[in-house]
Amino acid sequence: MKKSRVFIVALLMFVTLGAGILSAQGQAESAKKPVLTVWMKKQFVENQNVEFEKRVREFAKNNDVDVVVELIAYEDFFPKWTAAIQSNVLPDLCYFGYQEVGQFYQQGLLMDVTDVLKKVEGKYGKIYQSSKDAVTFDGKTYAFPVWGEGTGLYYRKDLLSAAGYQAPPKTWTEFKEIAKAVTNSSKGVYGAGLGYGAGNSDAEFLTRSMMFAFGGSIFDANKNLAFDTPENRAAFNYIISLFREGLTPPTAIGWNDGGNNSAYISGQVAMTFNTGSIVNALGSNPDLKAKTGVALLPGGPAGQYTVGIANNMGIFKNATNKDLAIALMEYLYEPTWYAKWIEAGAPLGLPVYEALASSSIWDNEYFRPFMDSMKTFKYLGYKGDYTPNAGKIYNMRLINTMFESIIAANVPLDQAIKTFVEEAKQLIE
Repeated sequence: MKKSRVFIVALLMFVTLGAGILSAQGQAESAKKPVLTVWMKKQFVENQNVEFEKRVREFAKNNDVDVVVELIAYEDFFPKWTAAIQSNVLPDLCYFGYQEVGQFYQQGLLMDVTDVLKKVEGKYGKIYQSSKDAVTFDGKTYAFPVWGEGTGLYYRKDLLSAAGYQAPPKTWTEFKEIAKAVTNSSKGVYGAGLGYGAGNSDAEFLTRSMMFAFGGSIFDANKNLAFDTPENRAAFNYIISLFREGLTPPTAIGWNDGGNNSAYISGQVAMTFNTGSIVNALGSNPDLKAKTGVALLPGGPAGQYTVGIANNMGIFKNATNKDLAIALMEYLYEPTWYAKWIEAGAPLGLPVYEALASSSIWDNEYFRPFMDSMKTFKYLGYKGDYTPNAGKIYNMRLINTMFESIIAANVPLDQAIKTFVEEAKQLIE
């Protein structure tokens, strides 16, 4: 009996030891799994964030890899990009605005994904050429277009009607006329919800849309600076007049990106301009939503233009898991999931697949103008193609700085234009 007991104890010790060895081996094997790191812009609609992370984790499970997903506010990306590039500890798949794609392409940091994108289109369907153009340089594409954003004119139907206008303005001349008619500063109501402030990306985009409509631009068709032109001056004087004639709120010169949203939702402005974020916010305010109309941006002497916003995912050349990043991107492009993800955030996000533009979700008065705005898209760099230099000027918010100096500090227009040109040339050189 003693020998049997000894044998059993020994056997148990052996089994336990063996199990421990196998467990250690399993942990070691688990530790060797690739770790896929994904940086994505945090979406305005929380359900999109949830569904995106869920999709990435499904991919990781299906491919037996570990994954780290970070959802990052846009303004927080810049220090993270800088630190990652300096340390060479890079995410595998990363969000970029198209202006950053241009900047990082110029620095030789991004992977050419032209062939991958062709494969995706062959499998799933045509992607808007304009979306690809925004991230294509010297004939090669350096990021995956994921969603676009249009800009619309929001207007208070009740306030316009009370002033005798049954339709939104179709031209910038009409916009100013209506803004004057509905402005009542004694009641704290202003017609024009246009503002400038440090870091205000909305204003940078909108001002370019207005410049283009007047026939102006920052660059000519040959990608050279063409800022001091009669067409630009006409646009600048028009914008200045909106402020100096009291058609904008007194605080508008200091607005950040949320300033126009807040001013419209609080009833301070009768008309403003934004992406679909205000439509999303109006979901909790049905009374204001019923009084709200949405239209395309007004046009000018040269036509109707919207500076397009293109959001993308890309891969750094020195990323650790490039093949996995490509496979994940293909997984995210699957049309059934992609369509549901886009619809969850509509109309803030616009699909890059041409076929999805005819989806019934866009057939309502609040959504359709944003989809239609894609037909008027021009990108930074117009009248030429988008270039990294155009992205640099945008990223430094030189338009905002110029108008702040004119309106807040009474800098003469001639001097403000001269300063802009000097600073733009320094960035380009």
